[in-house]
Amino acid sequence: MAKDKWEKRLIKWRRHLHRYPELSFEEKQTTAYIIEQIKGLPGVSIQWGRDQIGLDTGVIVTIGGGESPIIGLRADIDALPIREETKATYQSCHTGVMHACGHDGHTAMLLGAVHFLSSLFEANLLNGTVKCLFQPAEETEDQFGKTGAQYVLNSGAFDEVEACLALHLDPDIPIGEVKLKAGVAMANVDTFTVVINGTGGHGAYPEQSIDPVYLSSLILPYLYSLPSRQISALEPAVLSVCQITGGASSNVIPSEVTIRGTMRTYSEKARSRLSSELEKGLRQIQTLGGSYQLQLHHGEPALINDPGIVEVFSKAIRLVDPNVVIHSEAYGLGGEDFSHFTKKIPGAMMFLGAADWSKQKTSLHQPSFCFDERALEMGTHTLVKAVLLLMKKGGIEGGT
Repeated sequence: MAKDKWEKRLIKWRRHLHRYPELSFEEKQTTAYIIEQIKGLPGVSIQWGRDQIGLDTGVIVTIGGGESPIIGLRADIDALPIREETKATYQSCHTGVMHACGHDGHTAMLLGAVHFLSSLFEANLLNGTVKCLFQPAEETEDQFGKTGAQYVLNSGAFDEVEACLALHLDPDIPIGEVKLKAGVAMANVDTFTVVINGTGGHGAYPEQSIDPVYLSSLILPYLYSLPSRQISALEPAVLSVCQITGGASSNVIPSEVTIRGTMRTYSEKARSRLSSELEKGLRQIQTLGGSYQLQLHHGEPALINDPGIVEVFSKAIRLVDPNVVIHSEAYGLGGEDFSHFTKKIPGAMMFLGAADWSKQKTSLHQPSFCFDERALEMGTHTLVKAVLLLMKKGGIEGGT
């Protein structure tokens, strides 16, 4: 297929997915669309359904006959509860739901990789097996506190995978630049909910109540101080309070206030310290006559890129673009549930420059999110080159 026709196909896939986004665990039409684009390809087998991949949505596409090495490629397919403001001709048809993190692009790139790898298999040029996971529910946990990656791993569908790779579009750097770092690249993700209880009462007679709003005002400075006062300045750590609710009237002191937020760290040491100090500080509420309940949830672990896989990724992107600029720096304190894979399998995620500076500057999870679609072809070819390099090695030389 000619280069311009191939690029048009990738853009067509991406724009269809962008127009019809679906939230985590609800990606039924997305799953059906993916299957439609790949069924019947040479050397391809398809797994889907809870009994095969652990979830009702999502797809695993296997190219090859099961021979080692077995390489895993992963793209996330879910969207976010955001009302789109791009005014693109292919803007979301579902009000309040948007692909604002590039998952439509990730899916299109992996669809492209499946087609390329299938053609290599047909030409007897694929010396191994590739499992391509179109993964649901990266963005949101379910009622059991799990994301899509955990369900796939628990299903056993990736048990034989020897190395895994993923791409993430980056709207902060342009085409021709990537972020790729061995070791810790993204954060541990923890969330907390604190319910502060008092007795409530009339706003005119605060002395007759134990005011949970007042108690909250005392505890907030302590919460904000935790990263800077309890964690070394050399350790990345963030605590953000993102929601405070309480009260229903201007003259009634409520009986409780709820505070919700998130904590992000790179090391397990900092993660543990923040958690213990959070609990310690909340005890101040009891000395002032109130009470509290704390729910602390440990979400995704830090994303740790395997040095061996990072080296392969680096070689692959340079084969696609010899002039590529590689920034060996951490990707920030965001979280990625691909980290569940890299915790068990040697793997790496690369951030692929895709800033579209012809439009307004934007970033991930914003209503104006967009990206330069030229990144799609670069990403597809990089995934295929990385697979071929790993297969050429005859095995996986990982180990962090």
